[in-house]
Parts: sequence; C-alpha cells; structure tokens
Amino acid sequence: MLVRKMLRDMKKNLVQFISIFIMAFLASFVFSGINAEWYGMQTEADCFYQKTNLADIWVNGSGFNKEDVNKVKRLDSVTDASLRFNLDFPVYSDNDKTLSINVIEDNTLSVPKVIKGSALNTSEDGIWLDYSYAKSNNLDVGDQIQVDIPGRMFKKNILGLILHPEYVYSSNDSGSFMPQHDNYGFGFLYSSSLPEDFDIQYNQLLISIDHDANEEDISRKLENMFSDRFILVIDRDSHLSTSSFNNEVEQNKAMGSVFPVVFFLIAALSILTTMTRITNSQRTQIGTLKALGFSKNKILIHYVSYGLWIGLIGGLLGLLIGPLVIPPILFTMQKSIYTLPNWTTTLSPISFLIVALLALSCGLSNYIACRGQLKEVPAAALRPKAPRSNVHSRIEKSKLWSNLSFAIQWNLRDIIRSRIRSLMAIIGVLGCTALLIFGLGLRDTVNNVSNWMYKDLNVYEEKINLDPNASKKDIATLASSYSGQWIQESSIELKLKVNKENGFLTVLDIGDEIQFEDVERNRISLPDKGIGISYKMAELLNAKTGDIIEWRIYGHKDWIGSEISVVYRTPMGQGIMINKDEYESLGQSFNPTSLLTSEILDKDISLKAVESIQNKNNLMNNFNELLESTRMIIVILVFGAIVLGSVVLYNLGALSFTERIRELATLKVLGFHRKQIRSLLSMQNIWLAILGILLGVPIGYWLIEFMLSTMPASLDMRAIISKTSVFISVLGTFTLSVTVNLLLSRNINGIDMVSALKSVE
Repeated sequence: MLVRKMLRDMKKNLVQFISIFIMAFLASFVFSGINAEWYGMQTEADCFYQKTNLADIWVNGSGFNKEDVNKVKRLDSVTDASLRFNLDFPVYSDNDKTLSINVIEDNTLSVPKVIKGSALNTSEDGIWLDYSYAKSNNLDVGDQIQVDIPGRMFKKNILGLILHPEYVYSSNDSGSFMPQHDNYGFGFLYSSSLPEDFDIQYNQLLISIDHDANEEDISRKLENMFSDRFILVIDRDSHLSTSSFNNEVEQNKAMGSVFPVVFFLIAALSILTTMTRITNSQRTQIGTLKALGFSKNKILIHYVSYGLWIGLIGGLLGLLIGPLVIPPILFTMQKSIYTLPNWTTTLSPISFLIVALLALSCGLSNYIACRGQLKEVPAAALRPKAPRSNVHSRIEKSKLWSNLSFAIQWNLRDIIRSRIRSLMAIIGVLGCTALLIFGLGLRDTVNNVSNWMYKDLNVYEEKINLDPNASKKDIATLASSYSGQWIQESSIELKLKVNKENGFLTVLDIGDEIQFEDVERNRISLPDKGIGISYKMAELLNAKTGDIIEWRIYGHKDWIGSEISVVYRTPMGQGIMINKDEYESLGQSFNPTSLLTSEILDKDISLKAVESIQNKNNLMNNFNELLESTRMIIVILVFGAIVLGSVVLYNLGALSFTERIRELATLKVLGFHRKQIRSLLSMQNIWLAILGILLGVPIGYWLIEFMLSTMPASLDMRAIISKTSVFISVLGTFTLSVTVNLLLSRNINGIDMVSALKSVE
C-alpha cells in the first residue's frame, strides 16, 4: 500500500521528482565518467609499470661501470640496479628523424614490452624498435634500420616492436608538446650486439628501491658516492614521462571533482523542499496511517524512501552511462599524447561511494522534511494544522517597509518565509553561472597561453636548431644566410638553500626575438648583470630579487652562483635567462644551440649546420592539440551548466507556483490583471537570479584558480576571463531565468479559482 502511495505522490509531483532525478543523474554521470577516464589511465599505467618493473630512480652521469652497480646495490633499501647507455642519435636515412638509443646488458629494470616480434634475448643481434615510430614510418619486424652514431654507422634488423614504461610520454623537443612519433622514437639493443671494439660509456644507472624507502636519503647517498663527477638523480616524480602522465591524471581528477558538488547540493535541497511541502499537505494522511497502526519508524522509512530511490536510481544510471560516454571522448585526445598498452575505463570505488552518498543525502533530506510531522500523536495529526503565526520580520517593522511598493513587499515577505526555496534558487543560479564562467574562462585561459607564449613573448617566426656536431665554418655560413638572435638552451639544476629544482637555462645573444614581461604582464628588459628567473621557478625555490641562487648545466660538476636581478613571467620553460656577456664573465663558453629569426625560411633549406627547423605556427598548433582534452571537458561543463540552470529554475518555478496558488487566486479576485501578477512573479525571480549571478562570477573565477593549481611545475598559467565570456555567462544565465519564468507564468491562466480558494477543511 505504501509503495502505491509513493508512486501516486511522485506522479502528482512529477516535475519536482524528475528534476531531482536529473540532478542525481548528472552528478553521477559526470563524476563517474571523468573518474573512469583518469582512473582507467592510472590503473593501466600502474599495471604497465609493475609488469615492466619500472625503475624508481635514474642516475644520469658518465663513466658508470659494474663496480658502481655493486656499490649502489649495497645501499640500504636498494633492491636492484643496472647499467644503461642512452643517447639520441639521428637516423641515417633521414637526419630529421631521431632515435633514442638504449644499450643494455641485462633485462631486469624498465623492461620493454614486446608488442610484435621476438622476445628480448641477449643472444639476438638486432634492435627492438618503438612501436609508434615504426607504425608512423611504415617499418615492421624484419626490416633494417641504420643509426648514425658519430664515427660509427650501425645497420640492425628490427627484431621486435615495443612499448616502454619510460616513454609513455616522449618528446625530444622542449618547444614541441605533442609527441612527434614520425620524427622521434626509441630503440633497445644489447651490448653483446655491438662490435667488440666499440667502447660503451654507460651514462645511466637504473635503481629500484623498497616501497617504504626514503628517496631523499638515497639521493643524498648517491651524490656522496659519486661526488667525483657530475650526476643528476631523477625519481618518478621528476621523470619527464611519469610526471607528465601523473599531471594529466591530476588535472582530470580535479575537473571531475569540481562538477558534482553543485548537483549534490541542488538535489538535496530540491528534495528537502519538495518533501517538506508533500508531508505538510499529507498531515492528515500521516495521522490516519498512525491511527491504523503503522509505526512511526515504518512511516518514516516510507517517506525517506522517496529520496533514497530517486537518488539511487539517478546515481546508478549515471554510473552506468557516464563511463560509456565520457572516457571514449577524452581518450581520443589522450591517445595522441600518451602511449599505453591498453585504454580501458575503470570504475574506482569512490564512484560507487558517490552513488551511495547521493542516495543518503536525498534520504537525509527526506528525514529532515518529515520528522516534524511524525512527532505528533494521531489525534493531533488528524486535525488541520493551525495556521502559522505570521510574525513580522525586522524589515517589516522598520520605517522603510511602508515606503516600499506592494510588489516589493509581497516578494520580500515570500522570500523571508520561504528561505530554503529562495536559497535553492540562488544556489542553482550560482552553480549555473559559476560553471559557465569556469568553462568559458578556462577556454580563455588556455587560448591566452598560446598567444602569450608565441605572440607576445616569442616574436620570431622560425627557430633553427643547430646540429651539435656543426663546425664553426658551417655556423658562420648559416649566420651569413639568415639574420636573427642566437641563443643557447640547456637543461640545468637550480638550488637555493634546501630547495632544488630542474629547469632550463637560456643564454641570449644580441637581439629582440624574445621579449620579457613581469608578474603583472608589463614589458621589461633582461638586465646586463645578474640573471632573470621565471616567476614559477622563483615560487618553487622560494626565491626573490636579490637572492643568490646556484645552478649548473647537466654534465657539469661545479655549481655557479648568480644574483637574481629580475623576475619575469613565462607560461612554459621555467628556469633562468642570462645575457651572453654576463654568461661568459662567469667563465662559461657560449655555444649556440639555435638561431631565432623573423624571416620565413625555405622548407628545403639544406645547410650543414641545421639539424631541424621549428615554425612558430606549428608550435602553436601542437600546443593547442595538447590542450584539446581540456576543451572537451569544457564542453561538458558548459552543457552541464545549461542543464543545471534549466532544471533547477523550472523546478523552483513550478514549486513556487504550486505553493502560492491560493495567493495568486486571491490576487485575481482582488482585481489584479494577469500582467500584473506575472510581473509580481518575475520580480522575485529576477532578484534571486541577480544575487546568484553576483555570487557565481567570483566562485567561477576561484574554480579556475583551483584548476590551474593542479598544473605541472613547468607550466605557469594565469586565470584569464574575457569580458565576452563574463557577459555570455551572465546574460545566458539571466536569459535562462527569464525564459523559464515566462514559461511558468502562463499557468496563471489555468488557475481554478474555486478549488484554489475553497476551505482547507
């Protein structure tokens, strides 16, 4: 009987319950969808790392040997160590293509995963090639490939195609963010397959450690052990591939967590408001059920089940559909950036917890709504409820009240007496505005980074990268052919007191192809003395102007101290910049790595000194492709905001109309015209919409700041919201509110005056 009663009540209040269902569905749909995407990526990567025994620490240096391996293995918490030679070399058939060659002696740490071909075997003479590189260059098992190692030319048969845990994300160019699988790949071969007279200078140590080991202690021990040479200790948090992948997961996790909060709150408030009205109107029915012998707990469970079922069904449906719809959309872009053996959607336990919380929050709202009615004894509940004493609020007692128009008085009184409904309207509009600001503002922020980096700061058109083995004569020929600014770029370590970071050094010759801006985006110049440090790097090191920081180029043992003269801001390439003269005054030799020019170059340029050419437009396109997954989430956010605003405002409008139908009928009897009544209803909605919009704009901005806080250390992005985006968000929300109000106000014509005004007895 109670089940039939519940279904009948839901049918009578269909609009309200559908809106609650949609809120629960959307909260679960978006959260579980994005959660299944990033959790699936993380699960697959962790499985890949475990199966291939990915190293925990990499030590880059020079001259490592088996004795060094044995020393490392004797350290506490170290479980294994191995040698490796790693260096990038051009492919003989096409110097524009590069292979990262890895020469190994054993097969215990960071083991390649063979996709096609023979398994790794020390007795095999050949190379195991990057699967993505081979696919992009139409290579297959059995083909031959030639690698140009200075002084030697190696021709090897391709024994297998592989994936590798250290190359889930791979790029050999700091200026290009999208992997170029057709131009860059990796290969593995055993030292036994190299000529006996080839002197292998191992430059990497791969180390695995216990799970509970202290990486900082091990790093200090390694630096002390190899204090006679330069070494660079890298852990998984700072490794290019693992850190880039982890940052992507964290960004998607942050986006997925922000979205459901508003829907949670709206669903709970919606059912609280709806059930409060239902239980108040069913006071006599509750008394009858008590008189018939139904216990208080059974009646309580009956009313609580309204919210439990709606929240549970909506949550489960969202949990079912979200992972089927959202991950494939996001995976399309992720696959072009990251390389994993499999791409699967995986539901995390927290997704099921969200569904449970949805059901419980809706059920709790029902409990709060009906507990008051259940306290009364049957005799009292069977009598009509005494009219609520309308105590005048402070504003009604003030002198200002008498000066207000009837319309303002009527709406203010209704807002004060219907606080929960009014609060829900404000939160609904706030959520709609905040999500629109968040989505459109994030789009503006992302678009601004590309223009900021490649139009405001880097004003060159082409970047000519030099061949590291180019002679001075070849460089002089290039200099006479094209004008521009010479720069030297190097990877460096920086430290200030206990803080240590990895970054980039850029040494600038005379020219103006690179511009500088301070923290407030004002144009500045790089000083002749001292160094300039990027704002993000200064934050990471806790450094400021006037501090002395130490830095050294990878491969150099000695540290150099320099005073920070200026802090500049750049979205990418965090580190330091220094003038050529200042750099040479520190005892360093300027060795240019690139020429920046504003000239448009011939694509078929064939000067010996040129290794590659980067066109600025291509760099911008690559960066925009990298952020495409972010844009897909933005589309979801904007769509969700529109649905949220529409459902909440329509639900509240219908609820408000139902609750005030007696008052509206009274106004019609008193001679108010239809337009006047519609104006009364519109006034309150406009007030609440404006208040929600005013609160939603700053909250939307805060959401963007929160999202940017999850960006990797190499990126410095400022929250940028254009006036157009703010205008669209505000106007869109306001228009939505007015449109819903106009649709609902048409119900005034259908008010049945007799039934609306008849006595409640």
